[in-house]
Amino acid sequence: MTKSAHFKVDPKLAELLGETYRSVEEATKELIDNAYDADSENVKIILPDELTPDPKIIIEDDGSGMKEMEVRNEYLNIANSRTSRKGNTTFKKKRKVKGRKGIGKFSGLMVASQMTIETFVNGKMTSLTINKDDLSKAGYDLEKVPLPIKVSDCDKAKHGTRITLEGINQNFNFPNPERLKEILIRDYGREMDFDITINGEDIGVLDLQGKSYSERIELPNGKMATLNYTITEKPIKQSGIAIRVNNKIIGRPQNFLSEDEIIPKKLQNRVYGEIVCDDLEDDLTADFGAVIDNSKLYNSLTANTTEQLRKSVDEVFVTDMKMAKARYQRKINKELEKLPEYKQPFAKKALYKVLEKFYGETEDRINTVISVMVSAMEKDYYWEIVQNIEETRTGDVEKFAEALSDFGFLEMSIITNQAINRLRFLDELNILIENPKTLESTVHTAFEKNTWLFGDDYSVIFSDQGLKSSIEKVINKTYKGDKPDDRPDILFGRNITRSLVLIEFKRPSFTLNRDTEAQALKYRDELNVYFHSQKIEIILLGGKVKGIISSHNERGDVLYRTYVDLISVARQKLNWLLDELKSA
Repeated sequence: MTKSAHFKVDPKLAELLGETYRSVEEATKELIDNAYDADSENVKIILPDELTPDPKIIIEDDGSGMKEMEVRNEYLNIANSRTSRKGNTTFKKKRKVKGRKGIGKFSGLMVASQMTIETFVNGKMTSLTINKDDLSKAGYDLEKVPLPIKVSDCDKAKHGTRITLEGINQNFNFPNPERLKEILIRDYGREMDFDITINGEDIGVLDLQGKSYSERIELPNGKMATLNYTITEKPIKQSGIAIRVNNKIIGRPQNFLSEDEIIPKKLQNRVYGEIVCDDLEDDLTADFGAVIDNSKLYNSLTANTTEQLRKSVDEVFVTDMKMAKARYQRKINKELEKLPEYKQPFAKKALYKVLEKFYGETEDRINTVISVMVSAMEKDYYWEIVQNIEETRTGDVEKFAEALSDFGFLEMSIITNQAINRLRFLDELNILIENPKTLESTVHTAFEKNTWLFGDDYSVIFSDQGLKSSIEKVINKTYKGDKPDDRPDILFGRNITRSLVLIEFKRPSFTLNRDTEAQALKYRDELNVYFHSQKIEIILLGGKVKGIISSHNERGDVLYRTYVDLISVARQKLNWLLDELKSA
């Protein structure tokens, strides 16, 4: 029996139309979330190989299924979320509902052009097919697209839903089974009654991206446990080691390394796994909610687990630090050139120690730390500290300073002082910028001597010189242009990328406009003759940007920036650094 149905469009749809998924794996996961919300216990996912003719993706669950009227009135009611209809928990298993916007059920249409839904309950199968081409032909006027719904008899014991995706989108790569496993394990890796298979293989802890381990642990009296875990590539929200007894998770995941003051917290938060130990059954509380505190077996298991985790995490830490040192070597070497040669060996050791302290931070933040520290080391007071320490002790200055630095006191102290000094400078610079009488030349001087305001990877090539003089003196080439006296404000070199940045300053009361850009472009055209193999970016600096100039329409290599914005970004980096040092 076939009867037509139509979409029912909730007004909330308008604000959701712009939402998209970052990948086909994320879109596929939305359909698994729906199976979870339907109180499924088992989900089977079939993904095609790349060369499969007429490939299909099939997702089948054994959840509650839907009756015909549920399909018509609820499933096809777009953006009318399940939580608004039935609350925040599922009916049977009292799970916290994942689907909240009412549009995730159609995520399959990102992956494929056709989605067929077959749902089973009470001896009836209800099915319908949604075709993206049909929606397109109707101008995406969803209420005008007929959707034939078929209802037929089926096994009365059968319940659940099967979704078949056909016409796989050729603009995207097929869903990657390994990537999908990783995404799903993060949400469902510790669910007790929700098993997922992909192409016949169960997903598990070891499917996470990272370095995986599986260790047998021998316990007293012939008892055994298995420790399965992965040290992921990035910190993970649900990190820690869970205890599984007779296939039931006991309590919450634990951080067995929380008392270790050497292993960085960011690295501890990359450990995800579980201990399988059915021999613990007699040492659990009556509700299976926790292990009894006085359990000797559990204490032995804890000691063994902590030792094993510490060994493997230490290995990862050493490897990561070697990679970090290699990654930042050019930056460190460039910064060390600012110091006298006799200071460089100790400074290098100190920088490496600071890298360990800020393990796991972004490249931008690490560059800030390196810049601030070397800037402090340039000042004599850093070495005066070392000398003053020596005057109260006998022995080699460097060795004693190195001993102090093992505790982190010296490095943290100088970084803190320098960061505070830079914040004070920003306060003074802000006063200068707010003064309407401040001239372009004044801010030029302030920025020229403090290149860190633009970032921690800039050095001056030439500043406020005529083109002829700059070209001939700085890069030792003959100037051949017809504007020898034109004076670009500052040309920066970026130490790591080796690109060039042309800065065009205007007074703080000036509003940047297209004429400002045109002037800078002419300077760049002149410079391109002599730096023809290097990209030259442009930063325009002023008090304001003309209102009709939209950031959406900026050229990728010309940036409009205000002094306030630049100071704000620099201040944020320094405040972050001080917050980190306070928590050290």
